[in-house]
Amino acid sequence: MILTDYYKGEKLTEAKCRYDIIASTQSYDFFESLLINKRGFNIGGHSINCITRPDRWKTSKPSLALTKGSSNITSIKRPDLESNIAFGDINGSKDGCIIVFNEDYKSQGITSIEIFIARGLRNDTNGLWNFFVDGELNHEVEKLRDSAIVIVIKV
Repeated sequence: MILTDYYKGEKLTEAKCRYDIIASTQSYDFFESLLINKRGFNIGGHSINCITRPDRWKTSKPSLALTKGSSNITSIKRPDLESNIAFGDINGSKDGCIIVFNEDYKSQGITSIEIFIARGLRNDTNGLWNFFVDGELNHEVEKLRDSAIVIVIKV
């Protein structure tokens, strides 16, 4: 399999950029340790932030990034601005990822984010995006979604 891990976040609070993880394969150790909520809503659960990239970051092309606290996880690259599918590479690793926003994100804003990890494919993210968009990874996507564990959010 090319896609190895899966995380789905949804906007559950009024926080501007926070997405709580509601389902995952719980198999990507980096996310399992980095995304833990230590205070506030859903303590012990996991969340991720999708932010507008600050001007001080060196490159100017990607406008969004996934972060947690002060850690940049990945810049979000969108080859087709009309599509809800993007890609990135996981900072500090050899892994790539596909990021899928809700289909109505242009009119409703980003309400859900799906992250598909492709271990070892950091340098092949353009090809990974092409495979994903062309539907060549649909079987893997469905398999990961089906195997994801639904997470109970602690209020």
